[in-house]
Amino acid sequence: MKNPFITILIAFCVICPSVAFTGCTWIYDYPCCCECGEGDKPFEVFSDWHDCPNADPGGMAYIFFPLSGGEPWRFDFPGKEGGPVLLPDGEFHVMAFNDDTSNVLFGNEEDYSGFYCYCKETGLYNGLASTPSGTPVGATITEDGEKVVSPPDEMWGESVEWFSLGNDGVAYRRHGVDKETTYGKRIFFIYPHMLTPRYRYVATGIKNLSGVARMCASLSGMAPGLVLSSGKPTGEPATLPVSAIKTNDDEVAGTMFTFGSLANGNVLNKLTLYFWMTDGKKYKYEFDVSRQIADAPDKMNVLITVGNIDLPESGSPSGD
Repeated sequence: MKNPFITILIAFCVICPSVAFTGCTWIYDYPCCCECGEGDKPFEVFSDWHDCPNADPGGMAYIFFPLSGGEPWRFDFPGKEGGPVLLPDGEFHVMAFNDDTSNVLFGNEEDYSGFYCYCKETGLYNGLASTPSGTPVGATITEDGEKVVSPPDEMWGESVEWFSLGNDGVAYRRHGVDKETTYGKRIFFIYPHMLTPRYRYVATGIKNLSGVARMCASLSGMAPGLVLSSGKPTGEPATLPVSAIKTNDDEVAGTMFTFGSLANGNVLNKLTLYFWMTDGKKYKYEFDVSRQIADAPDKMNVLITVGNIDLPESGSPSGD
């Protein structure tokens, strides 16, 4: 989905093509034509997508946090490639992520270390295919006391702990890497990777699935937010609603993006399936899938399998 902010930004630049301001962060259009200082000249920011070549974001945000303090500089470009920006020479933290999300909100945006994204609260049954967009359906707090929050959109990005820009080129140290790299040209490469793990579940061996009128699912013990500088899940454990799609006569499945699991000794990842029968009766089935998630070989692509659900036969239709 195209980020409406990009549209607003472009419209603004038709009137005043230099700079837009939102909150406490300056956001510049492309190519940047702000006056940063005498002698300053543009440099190129590029995104190298070799870690996720199939990614197709509608736009990317590049945020530079001055190490000396002050307001961050943010540059938004449509597409995935980046472009020229005009930035005062100096030292910065850098953060990049796709800006075409609709479910994702942001907090602590002026603080590189504390900058995080999160999703709004919703209803437990919002995985129903007929659920109106943005309308909570079902409880917003589960029986276990977890808040129900929307799953995030797919996100990609990278954080750079230290970036130095000067007339003689650039130097940088990426997150999790001790070695500093220098480059004799004013070109800076960002290497986006997946930020939101993809979770898929498959439930097999379901008897009497033909008598189901509606169905959905939820997954508990999940993170409601993500710290972008570290890529670590944050917040109190929450429950995410997810769809349930019939994929065979006795099988349903669902897929969603997440911020990761927060399961521990006291918190479980529980997959719950909800079925509404044509006779109006409702059934739910819970499965502890904590071990499957913890032992998943690929933490960014997690497959959960459950099965052997014996749904009662549905009687005559009655009510809603």
